[in-house]
Amino acid sequence: MVRIAVVGGGSRHWVPSVLVDLANAPALTGAEVVLHDLDHGRAAAMAELGVEIARRRSIGLAVRAEPDRRRALAGADFVVTAFSVGGFDSMRHDLEVPERYGVVQPVGDSVGPGGVVRALRSIPVLCAIARDVADAAAPGALLLNVTNPLTALCRAVTRTLEVPTVGLCNEYVATTFVLSLLLDCGMHEIDAVLGGVNHLPLATSLTVRGEDAFPRLRALLDDEDAQRSGLWLEELPEQMTYEKVSGPGPWTKRDVLANNKVRMELFRRFGVLACSGDHHSTEFVPGFVHERNGHGRRWRVHVYRMERHLADARADAERYEALRAAADVPRLPSGELVVPVIEAVVTGRARRLPVNVPNAGNVENLPDGAVVEVMATVDGDGVRATDRTRVPGVMGEWLRRVAVSQELTVEAALTGDRSLVYEAMLTDPLCAHLAYDDVIAMTDELLAATAPWLPQFPPPA
Repeated sequence: MVRIAVVGGGSRHWVPSVLVDLANAPALTGAEVVLHDLDHGRAAAMAELGVEIARRRSIGLAVRAEPDRRRALAGADFVVTAFSVGGFDSMRHDLEVPERYGVVQPVGDSVGPGGVVRALRSIPVLCAIARDVADAAAPGALLLNVTNPLTALCRAVTRTLEVPTVGLCNEYVATTFVLSLLLDCGMHEIDAVLGGVNHLPLATSLTVRGEDAFPRLRALLDDEDAQRSGLWLEELPEQMTYEKVSGPGPWTKRDVLANNKVRMELFRRFGVLACSGDHHSTEFVPGFVHERNGHGRRWRVHVYRMERHLADARADAERYEALRAAADVPRLPSGELVVPVIEAVVTGRARRLPVNVPNAGNVENLPDGAVVEVMATVDGDGVRATDRTRVPGVMGEWLRRVAVSQELTVEAALTGDRSLVYEAMLTDPLCAHLAYDDVIAMTDELLAATAPWLPQFPPPA
């Protein structure tokens, strides 16, 4: 029996998707799932949902909640981490303090000032969980982290502990759906060589059915007649929140391109395709969210602010309630990668999937050991990164700067060295347009505002 522990097991965003995906994976329908959360009531409610999913499908999936973390991890073959330290109470400061200094962050959970501070409070927690995994879980248990900022958190574990750790994100999966609309192909027919970090996975090459797809994409960008053609899908999923620009009638390729302006601009100019949505990409590449372009309005960049994050949480709650009330269990995959990775390892049936793992010559721009997002083969032997690439030009330079800031962030979180937080902020691309004094003042204000969740940083003397 495969045993899966979920730390953050009360999450309405992650846990329902994991449970449904498990129910749809024949090799895992007999798994034991143990949910742990600081809010035991939320974890218990999710366990009830898991029991109901198993009943509806008549499968052996066993789901229970466990309030003690080490007992939850005991004997686990896989550990999924999905948590948010301080929740929205802490995240509010991540967004609102930098905005007062002129740093508008579309999301604020990966890089930029918000990503730095979120990492500072989350890294000690994930490292403590990883130590418990080393002590209590099954030998060789695989830690699958979906918590943001994903790259920095995974790096903190892999540089300090001998716990196999993989970061998982579905941005590349979503990109293959977008590309399938533009290139008239199946998602499964698309393959890429990736070299980047989480929320900035960069495709240095792209194929469809084994043929180079970059020329096709460039031709589409230059052909207005082709852009007027329809899509293989009549209606786009509501959660994509795309704005239709082509007027009445069916959705067109022009609509899809208009809602991916940043990544298409970067591809057209620099020959590298950002495989994440524009709202994430623009936090790594300075200048697209700037006061002189309406903080991203010219580029159709969605700035979440707290209102959108709270709306997303309400939508998660509504989907959870709908799943509880449904007569059956959805059969469509969620698009998340936790279950596909577990299934590939358990069955030994190889899958090619995007993962975040320590660099071992995979991305030549970055030092070995830095966590990178690349394609990997996942099978009974585990997770093995397969890509080898160098990200060219300015895209490679922005990637390098982000990696430097993340490395400083990890060191600051592990040591409690306040001076390293200043260095991380000063090297982050989103802060490049600020006056030095403002970077220092903003950092001090962020550390003070989030002090309840940063015990490793004593107040300044």
